[in-house]
Formats: sequence, C-alpha cells, structure tokens
Amino acid sequence: MKKNDELSLVIGGKAIYGWDSVRVTRGIERLPSDFELMLMDYYPGSDEKQQVEAGQPCQVLLGNDPVMTGYIDIWHSSINKSTHQIRVTGRGKCQDLVDCSAKWPQNVISRATPLQIARKLAQWYGIEVTSDVTDMKSVPQFTLNWGESSQEVIDRITRWSALLYYDTPDGNLFLTRVSDKVAASGVAQGKNIEQADYQSAMNERFSEYTGLSMNVSGLSELSAGQGYQAVKIAEARDPEAAKMRYRNYVTIIESTLHTRGRQQEAIDWEMNRRYGRSKVLKVWVDSWRDISGTLWTPNTLIPIHLKWHKSTGNARWRHVAAMK
Repeated sequence: MKKNDELSLVIGGKAIYGWDSVRVTRGIERLPSDFELMLMDYYPGSDEKQQVEAGQPCQVLLGNDPVMTGYIDIWHSSINKSTHQIRVTGRGKCQDLVDCSAKWPQNVISRATPLQIARKLAQWYGIEVTSDVTDMKSVPQFTLNWGESSQEVIDRITRWSALLYYDTPDGNLFLTRVSDKVAASGVAQGKNIEQADYQSAMNERFSEYTGLSMNVSGLSELSAGQGYQAVKIAEARDPEAAKMRYRNYVTIIESTLHTRGRQQEAIDWEMNRRYGRSKVLKVWVDSWRDISGTLWTPNTLIPIHLKWHKSTGNARWRHVAAMK
C-alpha cells in the first residue's frame, strides 16, 4: 500500500496509524458506512493507544482524504504472553437514524418533500441532509408509525420518490438519483483486477409487480370476484422474468402518498431496483483510487473490461470497501 494511502483513525485530534487489518465500507444501499480495524503489537510498551472510549466521535482517513465521520461502536483490547491486540469497529453519524426511533410531534408531517421530511427527522442528531434533486414532489401527509426508526421512514419516502440515500464522508445524509458521473478509470482484467466474482440471480425478481391502495375500503368490503383489481393503482411487468414463469409481487402504497403519476413511478422503481440487484459484479482491485487519484466512490460509473466474462461497458459502484 502506498504511503499516501495509509489509513488513520482520528479521535480527539489524535491520529492512530499502523493498523494491520482494515475494512471500510460505503455504498448506495448501505446506511451507515462502517469500519473495522485491528492492530497487533508483539511487544507492547505503551498504553497510549488504549485511551479511547466507545461512543467517542471519530474520523477515518485514507491518506489526507476523509472517508467516514462517525462514532466508535466497540473498542476491544486483549493481551496474551507476547502480544497486545486492539480491534475497533465504528459507523458513520447516520447510525443514529438507523438505531433510534423516529421523532416528530404528533407523528404527522404535512405538505413536505422527501428532503424536508428527512431534515426534520435528522435534526435531532446533528445530521445535515442535502440533495442534488430539484424536482421532488410534496407529500400531502406523511404518518410516522410508533417505534419505527428514522431510516425506515426515509426508506419509505425515498422508495415512493425513486431516490437513493446514503451518507457522505462528513457523516451527513445525501438524497440523490442514479448518477451519470464516470470515474477517470475503470477496472480491467490483466491490469488492476486481482479477483472478480459475477453473480446473476432470479430469487428476488418477479414477472408482475402490483401496487394496491387501501384508502377507500378494506379487502373485506370488496364484492365477490373483484379481488385485487378493485384497489389496483399501478402495475409493472418484467418481460425477462415472465419468460421463465409467473411470479407476482404485491405492495401497499399508502393512501397519504397518493399523488398523480407517482404511484406508477414507485412500482417501476421497485422492479428496476430488483433487476439491478440481481446482477452483481464484485471486483478486488490493486488500489483504492482511480488513475486521477480520486478514491473509488459509490454511485459512480466505471468502465469494465473482463475477457473471461465477455464484459465490456460501464457499471456502477454499488458498494465500495477498502480492505487490507
């Protein structure tokens, strides 16, 4: 690993280097980002590195570039006759959106965009929410369920809006859509790929997707023979899955989320996302950066050249993990 890519954990203004094992993971479907580090001292002569407490704010850097800002979850220290081992795990600031219950007076938010809703939920934890999407529609009324986390609320509203959400290196939350940004370089067999693994799956794909509304009457009140058709408000079909066999997926679209055209977009988004998840290429590369020196970043297109899989084209980073 190059010197300028040495990983450091900064706690209370003090940087800890020299980790023997590192893993830092970010992704467009991963909230929050997380890390796990391990340090082994064969002849421990100082306790200085142990002066850390779980829950402390921290920042992880690769070289001079921050990759994560959050908190220490677990600090584990152990010794035997000849070695001293330290293992530390932590997550980004957005962990509080995942762990804590959503909080808002009366549990009802009216006439707000997904960005405004996310900001209302995140403000309690000192988390800023930004977005590069300018055409968000307002939700007439959004009801929070008692006990659900802020992340679960954000997940519901972003599915409805066909948005992605993930945390940034500064620990804050970002709402966006699929990006067309292309990295300065990609991955290629015989050049920077050390290992590659491709997987194609059908177990989470369906031939028919149906969105139902329950805002008028319950299923028990429907007349005989009407079934789902009476409350169907959106439908999408996956022709590739339909060639194999009939498989149906039904989801309820909340009555408070009904706005013109958005129901169909929500169902299309569900189908397209499941299609994207079904075809996954994992690659292990020899550097944490592209040729321009930029760290590999989630939601970025990269050129791919794999002879063994006959793959040539662009793919999008879904998860990025820095490991040593």
